[in-house]
Amino acid sequence: MKARLYALAALALLLAPHALASEIHLDCGRTGRTVAIDIDTGRRFVQLIWEDGVAEEYRDGDSYVSGASGSSDTQKVTYAVSVDKDAVSFGQDRIYVAASGKCRDQHIRNLLDTAAGTLKYDDGGVIAVMKCALAPPGRRF
Repeated sequence: MKARLYALAALALLLAPHALASEIHLDCGRTGRTVAIDIDTGRRFVQLIWEDGVAEEYRDGDSYVSGASGSSDTQKVTYAVSVDKDAVSFGQDRIYVAASGKCRDQHIRNLLDTAAGTLKYDDGGVIAVMKCALAPPGRRF
């Protein structure tokens, strides 16, 4: 137990200088799943690159309207990013514009806790908890 507390304290000390940083770069993972996370706190922008090369980007306030198709309804998707001391929350709001009655609005948030060194990622309704560490020096956007 003490070793775990020391590890968390060491990670917190490593991340402390980055608390007010414009860019934070982390590597997170758990068994069978890894993700590189890059954050620009000034622009409120989060980029994730998964081990299979799939990328996700979240820029606070960006939005788009998806067109209806045979299997889905028209929806407005708005990205949300907030930075508060040791926490970065990011996700999306899906508001159905012309709903057929089969769907409901969604508000999805993921939480990166830099003090605890964890990422709680909503993976289709299942919350995956990953451990995070600073990325090797030199990684940039």
